[in-house]
Amino acid sequence: MKAVLRELKKPEVKEKFKSIIVDTVDIAAAMCEKYICSQHDADSIAAVGAYGQGWNILKKEFEETFRLITQYGYAVIFIAHEKEVPFKRPDGTEYTMVRPSVTNTYNSILENMADLYVRMHTAFDGDGTKVMLTLRSPDNTVAAGGRFKYIEPEIEGNYDALVKALNNAIDKEAKETGNKFVTDERATVTEKTEYNYDDLKNDINKTITALTEKHDKEDFEENIAPRITQIVERYLGKGKKLSQATRDQVEQLSLIALELKEI
Repeated sequence: MKAVLRELKKPEVKEKFKSIIVDTVDIAAAMCEKYICSQHDADSIAAVGAYGQGWNILKKEFEETFRLITQYGYAVIFIAHEKEVPFKRPDGTEYTMVRPSVTNTYNSILENMADLYVRMHTAFDGDGTKVMLTLRSPDNTVAAGGRFKYIEPEIEGNYDALVKALNNAIDKEAKETGNKFVTDERATVTEKTEYNYDDLKNDINKTITALTEKHDKEDFEENIAPRITQIVERYLGKGKKLSQATRDQVEQLSLIALELKEI
């Protein structure tokens, strides 16, 4: 994910792609947790720091990663499985809500990030079945919503219907606000790569050796060494050294190797 993120900022990549699809967010969440745990040499997020600090670090990492992708100009689409969750109303009656099958932490992150938070499902009618999109749930039985106040509750699940629903919602809100807040300006499955721990350590050592030979001693100690330390700590954790990297942190080493070569 980190390696792809570095590629996405390149102009030639931006010219080729317009959207990034995360399928599924459940898997992305698990990988993010593994990344944070590996950084802090912990078995679980709960073991990272104290008083819920691990979840705060995780939330920041997840949000900043995908916010950066949108800042590069891509549309981000998250796909998740769904589950039914029981809830109780203030009057004591119970109901079931259909929502993404991720934890409350990720649900809150996604709800805050998403312009549209929708459910795609199959509906049955006299002519058979058709795909539908729930864009808003007046009875609160589906986790759906977004930033569009007047979006229709449900539409057919196709691109044209979605564009029409969005345009209608925008036009209604523009009319209500005197067009004050509406603008035409745009807001701005792969195979797992296998890394060799020993080769990466050798590659990193060669890069650092080349840097020491390229710069005089004073320049290296004042300007280059602090940058190396910053890169290492970014992926291994505060106060960590390259010599402390374990074989479980081979992906972090690959990212360190990439950044060191850019110095």
